[in-house]
Amino acid sequence: MTNFFIHFQDSTLEYINIYSYGEVASPPLNSVLFSDVDSNLADSTNIFVMIPSQLFGFMKYENKEGLKGEVLRANVLIEVEDRLISDVSSLKFFYNAKLNLASWIDSSIFESIAKRFYEMNAEIILVPEHFLIQDQRNTIFLTNNSFVISFADGSGFGGSISSLGDYLDRLDASSFDLNSLEVLKENNNMSSHALNNFTHLQKSLKDLHSSLASHLNLSLFNLFKRKLSLKFLRSKFKLSYSESWVMATSLLIFLVAPLLINTILNSSIASYKENTMTIFQQLNPSFKRLVNPKAQINDLTKDIPLQSLVSSQDIEALSYIETLSDESIRSININFDDRKIEANVENLSPLKLSLFKELLQTKSVNINDSGLNKGSDGWYGSLIIYYDNNND
Repeated sequence: MTNFFIHFQDSTLEYINIYSYGEVASPPLNSVLFSDVDSNLADSTNIFVMIPSQLFGFMKYENKEGLKGEVLRANVLIEVEDRLISDVSSLKFFYNAKLNLASWIDSSIFESIAKRFYEMNAEIILVPEHFLIQDQRNTIFLTNNSFVISFADGSGFGGSISSLGDYLDRLDASSFDLNSLEVLKENNNMSSHALNNFTHLQKSLKDLHSSLASHLNLSLFNLFKRKLSLKFLRSKFKLSYSESWVMATSLLIFLVAPLLINTILNSSIASYKENTMTIFQQLNPSFKRLVNPKAQINDLTKDIPLQSLVSSQDIEALSYIETLSDESIRSININFDDRKIEANVENLSPLKLSLFKELLQTKSVNINDSGLNKGSDGWYGSLIIYYDNNND
């Protein structure tokens, strides 16, 4: 597991210092362009981004009513609106229920930081820099070039060492008890004229990083909300470009297929109902509404007489059709009631006529060819066959 900690050199957010902690010790990377941050975070597991605390506004707010979302945001910001420089609508708002602490930052600034990490395959933690100090006391931490101050109420501030004296003067003027400050510094070689009268304790930045990384409630402090993208999924599952498109297509099919199936089913149901209505209206033109199809069809057909069964003799008559199979036979009509088959012929050769008669006579039928007329190319007209003439 490799943890990276990113500190901005100042509030312009142009340059950063990167600290990494893994199985192999690595020296920090100083003065790296923030725009190149992704190229310096290979094989990262957790990335802690320490946003300069001076970019935030803070307010202790006990949410007794359990307000959420825009209502909570409005109730907090309306109390500090008179001391806000930015328009309220341009602020990104956060609320930490554990600390009862509301905070806000310019939306464009926050987004310019967060968007650099949306597509990285690592756990991203964005916090104000003073959250490094977890003592819940008024504590100031000094490095070579900057200071970070964390107040007991969870709020904080930061800046360059050169501005520390002016900041302490403003605190003193606001009736803040400077004697309540606990001073931590990264090494004993550091000094600040503004803090000469304070007792200093040594605390390494590595120790602060380790303490934050092991914090049990770290998720409550994290300001980062990832925006999913195809590129992030590719890096997360280590997919090739073609594999990512296959996955995206499969996901699209998975999402769209139920909608298509539902549309097809609805179309089929509508078609079924329409066709059923058509059938019912054919049976009964006054039919208006479909309620119980089975009961209604029974009601409509109860007075229709049953058709008589086709006799075995009628079925046998159909076998004669096969005997008359020839291109000269233009049409065949069967009268089951009169047991008569009438074939309309055209250009029937005398030889085929003799063959038909010979074949049909073997089936005990009577043939009437009086309807035939002889033409130049053969016989034409009607050939009548009477079958089973003596049986009922």
